[in-house]
Amino acid sequence: MLVNLRALLVAIVDIILFRRGPESLPASVGLLAGVIAVNTALSELLFMLFPVGRDMSIGELVVAFLVPLLWYRVAFILAGKPERFLQTMIAFFGVNIVFQPMLAPLIATLAPYMVKPDPNLPPPAALSLLFFAIAVWALVVWVRVVRAAFEWPYVAVVIFIFAQAFAAVFVDMMLFGSPPKPV
Repeated sequence: MLVNLRALLVAIVDIILFRRGPESLPASVGLLAGVIAVNTALSELLFMLFPVGRDMSIGELVVAFLVPLLWYRVAFILAGKPERFLQTMIAFFGVNIVFQPMLAPLIATLAPYMVKPDPNLPPPAALSLLFFAIAVWALVVWVRVVRAAFEWPYVAVVIFIFAQAFAAVFVDMMLFGSPPKPV
């Protein structure tokens, strides 16, 4: 069991370091469920450790993993490549597991500067640059994963990824309303 977990972690790290693609991961529904469970638990833990102004409900966590699953499932069916769904989703959520602990503290630190912008007190430049660098790195990893899975041009992949992110926000806003206004 630990050998399999280590192999999965090595494969995810290799994907993040641009050495492998999602095709190097096993296609297993059980593994996908486990990765989603770890991703969801980690999201909730990080949200509790690094609050950004409001609580996240269980429903919002469910929407956060259901929208990408549905989005990619439909896209793979329309593209005629449904067999690539499991590996791509394992890569998607596995990459999130690695990037979340890096981004959550930065988001929590920078959130007060974004919620109530004060021209006399800009956000720390080093933290902003660090956040930007990690966010771009994560985006590039996701683009490579999706491009390997769908074999689409880079521009189409970037549009697809941003559309999925906007769809997730839209569904969240439709179901749970807009976030509360800062005080």
